[in-house]
Amino acid sequence: MDNTITTIILESMNDGVLVIGFDGRIVFANGAANDLLCIGKSEMAEKSYTELFMSESENDAFNDIIFNGIQDRETRVYCEVPFRRSDGKLVELAVTSSFLRNKVKSEQDEGIVVVFKDITESKALDRARQRILDHLSHELRTPLTIINATLKRVIDPENARFGDRIEQNLKRLQDIQLAVNDIVNRKQALEEVHFGTWIKQVQHLFDIIAEENGECASFINTVKNEITGLFGEHYSSSQSIDLSEEIVKAVEQSRRSAAHRQVLLNTEIKNGLRVWIDPEALNKILMTPVKNAIEATPDGGEIILSLTQAEAYILLSVRDTGIGITPESQAQIFGGFYHARDTNLYSTKKPYDFGAGGKGLELLRLKIFADLYQFTIECESKRCVFIPDESQLCPGSIEACPHVKDGGECAKTGGTTFRLKFKRHGVRLSD
Repeated sequence: MDNTITTIILESMNDGVLVIGFDGRIVFANGAANDLLCIGKSEMAEKSYTELFMSESENDAFNDIIFNGIQDRETRVYCEVPFRRSDGKLVELAVTSSFLRNKVKSEQDEGIVVVFKDITESKALDRARQRILDHLSHELRTPLTIINATLKRVIDPENARFGDRIEQNLKRLQDIQLAVNDIVNRKQALEEVHFGTWIKQVQHLFDIIAEENGECASFINTVKNEITGLFGEHYSSSQSIDLSEEIVKAVEQSRRSAAHRQVLLNTEIKNGLRVWIDPEALNKILMTPVKNAIEATPDGGEIILSLTQAEAYILLSVRDTGIGITPESQAQIFGGFYHARDTNLYSTKKPYDFGAGGKGLELLRLKIFADLYQFTIECESKRCVFIPDESQLCPGSIEACPHVKDGGECAKTGGTTFRLKFKRHGVRLSD
């Protein structure tokens, strides 16, 4: 592993890479491997594989991959295994292995190469998708029952009140259906992108091998082209989009939808910042934290959207002066179908009303979009000090609040900030 170019490339990978000699020595570990396994570089260099990995029985499946390579000369194309890190955290890894061959013409194997990535969140999304299916019938049952009961009572065509109830609950059904379809369809696309990323890494590996073995370059490139032909290229409908302009559109759309509310929507936007993303998905990505902020902010409150550029990313921040989220809810809001309060409290609300929402599907969809388009989400929240428990309710208007006099005082009691970090220059997944 003394080739400088190869080392630089491996160190730049997001996936962990371990090279283990047949004598049990760890020949090489990139930075991602140290981070994913929670093992320091010095410890990795000083200790043997046995000392580092054999103490945890939960790591047997991971160790079997290594032993099969060293003892039986068998490698794994792909497998998923649990791994207990040194800090006690149990993660799920997607692992592949192959042999490291000598640079000279000898066929003697020098060791085994193990490439792995953390798929813990991806597996959690799989479980969330199953939870969606389990809860969907329950989530649909209440509005369907309301519609059925209301229809029986709509006898007089001039009775608009019942018509409004029908329309409200039909809209709720449609929102659920659209959100579920997005989650299922985008999750399938995410699986395809993950597979495409692995294929792309294999292609890059062939390029490296061809460079280091010029006499075999023609044969290696032929194999590479065969793999490309068999599995094909993975494209998306992404394009270069001015994020600044789309935020302005999203804010105007939100203002129209929340025209019945007295919530200020302000922006602090750096112009000309572009990302590479699906435009249809981007609108949903932007609308989700804004809508969430409006529904969590009482009348008289404020929401500020800021867009700035850092060295490595573009940062979108959506900060509200709302009631905030309890620590217990913060840990579960991206799981889907999480109700901080009783479902009936949400079912009587319209979109953008204070306290509306409750299904959690939009945030689950946002998390899937983040995995698919490679941006990150952070949520920082402080629950209002006067209603620290989820069962305690805000009156929905600062004027009606007995604890504060104005928006400035309300802003000090709680609030939530969602931060979305996009790659600069709109880097494509396939680059």
